[in-house]
Amino acid sequence: MTRSRLTLSVDDANRIIVFRYIGGIDGGDINASMIDQLRQIDQPWDYDNIVDMRRHEGTVTAGEIEDLAKRWQMLAQGRDHGRLIAIVSEDPLVFARLPISRAAFSNRILEGFSLMEEAMAWIDSQRQQRRAIA
Repeated sequence: MTRSRLTLSVDDANRIIVFRYIGGIDGGDINASMIDQLRQIDQPWDYDNIVDMRRHEGTVTAGEIEDLAKRWQMLAQGRDHGRLIAIVSEDPLVFARLPISRAAFSNRILEGFSLMEEAMAWIDSQRQQRRAIA
């Protein structure tokens, strides 16, 4: 049996933080663990994010998404404007909740994907578009 947990990997060179939800970890534990781990990173609002939920066996409710967003907003204080969040999952409920996630994380650009490669390609293309505009 897999131990339920949230892992966080920081890719400083590419300015990406990858969160992995593993096992049956519930939304409240996800929120507490994520914020605790983010507080240990210098300026986490300067990173784009990938949320890998492919091994998650639980459900994150709309209320838990909104709670995480409030905690994040207290930490980031608007300094994450325009940053990206790519959510990777095979769960149709995750995709059904994308509008809730987009509204909760309104400073960020958020999209859902089935494959990690798609998420990485999207982040790269968004960054290229920004460079082309600048």
